[in-house]
Amino acid sequence: MIQEMTLQSYRGVLCRHCRQPIPLPAIVIKLETAAEKDPEKPVRAFHIRCRACENEHMYKSTDIADFEGTPSPRRSRGRFAHAPSRLPGSLAKAANA
Repeated sequence: MIQEMTLQSYRGVLCRHCRQPIPLPAIVIKLETAAEKDPEKPVRAFHIRCRACENEHMYKSTDIADFEGTPSPRRSRGRFAHAPSRLPGSLAKAANA
C-alpha cells in the first residue's frame, strides 16, 4: 500500500538577522487575506519576533512567502532560561558582610 505524502506549507517571513523562516501569527494571515481581496491592496507593516534568535524586526506584506514543511517548535527564551537562582542564605550573608 502506497501512502501519498501531503506536503505541508505555511506562510511566513525570513528573519532579517538569522535568515530562518518565521511563521506568521493568525491575525496577520487574517489581515493579509482580507487585503488580497482589495483591488488597491495597500502594503501593511508588522513586527514579528524570531523564534530562533529572539530578534524582532518590522516586515512588510511584500516580505511574506510560502514555506514548505511545518514551522519549527517555539523555543524557550534563552536569555531568561539561564538566569542564576538566588538562595535566601546567600543574600543574608551578603547583607551582613
